[in-house]
Amino acid sequence: MRLLIVDDEQFAVEGLLYCCNWNEAGIEEVVTANRADRAREIINEKKIDLLICDIEMPDEDGLSLVGWVKEHSPWTETIFLTCHSEFSYAKRAVNLGSFDYLLKPVDTDELLSAVSGMIAAVREKEEYESYNKMYHKYLNLWQQEKPKRVERFWQDLLSRSILSFGDFFERELAGAGVGLEPADLVLPILISIENWNKPLSPRDQEIMEYAVKKAAAEFFTEEYQGEAVTDKNGVLFILLYAKGREAGGRQAGKPGIQQLTAAGQHFIKACHDMFYSIVTCYVGSFKSLQELPGMCESLKTMERDNISRTQSVLIYIPQDQGPLSPESEGIELDDLIAYMLTGKRESAVQFIHNLTDKLQADPCFQGRHLDALHQDTLQIIYHFLQVRGINAGSIAKFTDWTTARIRGLLQYRHWAEGMVSAVMEAEFERQEKGGVIERSIRYIQHNVEEEISRDIVADYVGLNPAYLSRLFKKETGQSLIDFLISVKMNRTRELLDTTDLPVSAIAQQVGYSNFSHFTKMFRKQFDVNPQEYRKVTKRID
Repeated sequence: MRLLIVDDEQFAVEGLLYCCNWNEAGIEEVVTANRADRAREIINEKKIDLLICDIEMPDEDGLSLVGWVKEHSPWTETIFLTCHSEFSYAKRAVNLGSFDYLLKPVDTDELLSAVSGMIAAVREKEEYESYNKMYHKYLNLWQQEKPKRVERFWQDLLSRSILSFGDFFERELAGAGVGLEPADLVLPILISIENWNKPLSPRDQEIMEYAVKKAAAEFFTEEYQGEAVTDKNGVLFILLYAKGREAGGRQAGKPGIQQLTAAGQHFIKACHDMFYSIVTCYVGSFKSLQELPGMCESLKTMERDNISRTQSVLIYIPQDQGPLSPESEGIELDDLIAYMLTGKRESAVQFIHNLTDKLQADPCFQGRHLDALHQDTLQIIYHFLQVRGINAGSIAKFTDWTTARIRGLLQYRHWAEGMVSAVMEAEFERQEKGGVIERSIRYIQHNVEEEISRDIVADYVGLNPAYLSRLFKKETGQSLIDFLISVKMNRTRELLDTTDLPVSAIAQQVGYSNFSHFTKMFRKQFDVNPQEYRKVTKRID
């Protein structure tokens, strides 16, 4: 910090210069001037953070000087000194944005207190300027258009809009330019933005989500090749590739749990400090490209069911799937349909893996057996859709999946896993649409006069708050918070119309302890404040 003292009386300058230890007060350099024109020269030569200025000077008064400073050095904080306590001086000082106005002779403790406040104000300005630069950096990046081919490939793969076997998949992979071979492995990390620590407009929130995505890519792909991808449902994933050492020097092999946990913890802290966001990371395991959509769905299930651990790095642990014995005889698919009807997707996938492993080792297994297995699996798929009342047209690429030709056990394995997962996920989405959202809406409507929040609603339906918010927005087109406010404001309007309760009492009744915030929300909803609304409706009556 650099301080400039301006006073035409030399003894006054020396008194301020030696009245205290400025270094201990946080001032690294103190410079002085006896005239306004000399002060201007210094400010043009050096960055001045703090200015202590006398008002009455013969060549030019301090008020005029500070007016010039505000134009040419707007970051400078100012304290005025004067021998007069006239109100006109104080008023002009306030109009110029002066930090304080002190009377001579100045008490040292009072001066140090004022300077301490100025230093805090300067640092707050610097912090805001730093944040503003960072914000506009990401704003500019966000506004730039760039090719989306790679991200579209991952979005299509994760939504099972790509046939993940045979020539179909190889052509899609080669055309996307991802830089992977069909046999490569990928580890997904789900990045869940749980909450924001400061209010953001929808546009600013979108920009900050973009900043979090870019930061996640920097933290997790600094040493390992990978990609940050937002799937078609708005879920952010980091996809790490199991590749060899790249030309750029990135590390070969697979990252371990310790490295991923450390990177995740640093990323979570950075999000809290820089982007005002509460973030949780869900780390999966390396899977083939065909198995990747299933792994990502398992991470989504982890996020949905996590209602207690936030700002953490959570490692995926497979469910107890009760795998079949590889020695079991025959090709029985009864367990497969049982797993599907009871919603055990991971168990159904494990069944398919165990079955194909067993058949691969059977020398008597022939092409006609594969055709029969394929047809039996299709029958199970159609039976499941019929029992659950699911329209096949609602499943992406359903016709392509069901008409695809299967030419080997490995293709069958990838085909069956994708087919079973797609229909089970369609059933799961249908249940959530009809159940969780309706329960959330009913809870909000029945408890409109309570002080409820997003977290309270999520706790009621037993879901992670971030997951519920995303699901609510997807199904209703409105954010959960906006819907909650809308219900409360409609109840407010009803009470204004039907009762004579004071507006402050109505605010308390609908769960608002902060009257100013309540009025702001009502105006946002109806373009008038509650008092104006009541006056208008009374006149109409």
